[in-house]
Amino acid sequence: MFRKLGVVLTALSCLTIGMVAASVGAASAARSSVITLEGNTGVTFTDNFNPFSSSSFADQLSVRSLVNEPLFEFDTLKTNTQYPWLAKSYAFSNGGKTLTFQLRKGVKWSNGKPFTSADVAFTFDLLKKYPAANDYGAPTMSSNATTPNANEVVLHYSSPQYLNIPTIAGTVLIVSKAQWSKVAGPATAVITKEIGTGPYVLSSYSSQLVKYKVNPKYWDGKPAASEINVPSYTTNTAAATALADGQLTWAGNDIANVNKIFVDKNTRTNHTYFAPGNTVTLEFNTTGTGPLSDPIVRQAISAGVDRTALGIEGESGYEKPATSSGGLILPNQSSYLESSLKNDLSAASDPTKVASLLTGDGYTKDSAGFYSKGGVQITFAMEDPTAYSDYYADIQLISTELQAEGIDATVDGVQASQWYTDSADGNFQVIEHWGNGGVTPYVQYDNWLDYTQSAPIGTAANADYGRYDNASAQTALATLASTNPSNTSALKSAVDVLQNLVSTQVPVAPLLYGADWDEYSTASFTGFVTAQNPYMDPSPGDPQLPYILMHLKKA
Repeated sequence: MFRKLGVVLTALSCLTIGMVAASVGAASAARSSVITLEGNTGVTFTDNFNPFSSSSFADQLSVRSLVNEPLFEFDTLKTNTQYPWLAKSYAFSNGGKTLTFQLRKGVKWSNGKPFTSADVAFTFDLLKKYPAANDYGAPTMSSNATTPNANEVVLHYSSPQYLNIPTIAGTVLIVSKAQWSKVAGPATAVITKEIGTGPYVLSSYSSQLVKYKVNPKYWDGKPAASEINVPSYTTNTAAATALADGQLTWAGNDIANVNKIFVDKNTRTNHTYFAPGNTVTLEFNTTGTGPLSDPIVRQAISAGVDRTALGIEGESGYEKPATSSGGLILPNQSSYLESSLKNDLSAASDPTKVASLLTGDGYTKDSAGFYSKGGVQITFAMEDPTAYSDYYADIQLISTELQAEGIDATVDGVQASQWYTDSADGNFQVIEHWGNGGVTPYVQYDNWLDYTQSAPIGTAANADYGRYDNASAQTALATLASTNPSNTSALKSAVDVLQNLVSTQVPVAPLLYGADWDEYSTASFTGFVTAQNPYMDPSPGDPQLPYILMHLKKA
């Protein structure tokens, strides 16, 4: 689930934010045919469209699926809601260890070559051969994929993968075997032009603006927008200014005072839809032997956070405080919630609990007023991008709160590109990060706790950025992935293990129920996801971009 997603402009072209503003009038005639999508703020553009690289433009701007598509599209806000895409159907056999896809016929790559099962098999074989390229967090196959015919592909696993189907079919984006079989080092390769099956192909690149044009070979017809432009914005504030000035028609980030600066200017065309799609947490680097490796210290840090202040001041009232220490997305996943963890998180900070936990753990306040034990002070930095104005405000609030309670938490504001790299490489102490959302609790828990997808410090991990290693978590995750969805009692038992582990061990501390940000104008295009028609995760990003874009129509 990608959170900091884009913004859509209505100008025909732009080289800088100022030029976008200047060109609005001249471009008005083209507004009904051009969408300019800002996929993320604060990212330094690179001429790299590698869908397997977390440092590429396509990944960091969350626009990979404009060109490369999944087999299925999953509505992550609902359970069991999915739409056939490059595949028409799938079926498990062999107790969930074998997964067979029947592919859509007649699909072509953007170079005119036919899309076949060989491309799908090659993509999954590539992820198996090069684990570092598995930016999707997909399970590793036990043997290479097989292709009984051009429209059928079979994936083989050593354990059942029932609950991994949204990742396997809905997150992994399929690449061309003809192109990628010639690429060495797919995890780090620089790809300046990608062949795809998606509705758009790359048109031009500059460090300030990337343009996509319609793929004339697209299998699902012609999209309403003839061009997708992706300009560079340095901060959420810059994007908010553009939205307020009427330059943007679709935003996927946190816009402070959005009703006042956007919706109220034209209630007929300007709208928002903030669906609670994930759990935002503080994620701790649990490696080493310092205070952050101690679960009691992590519990105390969690107890010291004023979640109400984060929701109101940091998130402009758009995100609600997390109420359960187990990390479930509520109320979406209430059926899995253990009663003892219901409303066990205080909405306000709890200095008494902080003091009780730390003194009981052998900590006392030193001469500087901070808790220490054995001469080691509880001191750490929270790293987040300054461009993400809400998260940066959140960690500033947390720092002030914790320091007042005897915990020396400081703020480390960095560029977004550095944050993505540091997060994956484990080069941080604490970060605030959105959850992966998902149609079941497994998706978020797997992303937080699956040590098999982690990596040594300094090497990019696909999940478990905090390098948390717990055998009980691995067993419960394996049980969840291998359990048939019809066995609800077994699913609930495994989720109970995981939510209690998060509650007591606190590898991540739940903060807020994260919004899938969505601000949009219907002046030029209609058909967006709405609260009345919630057909998909509404945010403009991967992997749902092609699904939403193909629903849009010219106003």
